[in-house]
Amino acid sequence: MPITVEIKGDLEEKLAKLVLAGQYATKSEVVRDAVRHLLASIDMVDVAVSLYKKGKVSVAAAAHIAGVSLKKMMVILAERGISPRLGVESREQLEKDYKTLRRTQRCSS
Repeated sequence: MPITVEIKGDLEEKLAKLVLAGQYATKSEVVRDAVRHLLASIDMVDVAVSLYKKGKVSVAAAAHIAGVSLKKMMVILAERGISPRLGVESREQLEKDYKTLRRTQRCSS
């Protein structure tokens, strides 16, 4: 799903100069490249663990976010002293977890 970001002032001027210098074709390309570099520097396992600890995602979703198997996610949580929550809060959550697990298993095979 595309997003729209408004960039003004000094940042916009710097983006324009990168394009003018021929380093990028468009300002959008500069922003996409910057976001890719930012995301590459973030440990998604830490993000997944944080979301799980806050109750924002299930262990299956955390595994998917971290890019690891469910078994590996359980090990990571245990190593960090986090006990897994058992069960699901709703049928919708169960169905969502099932789909996430299926997608994660396909990615790791």
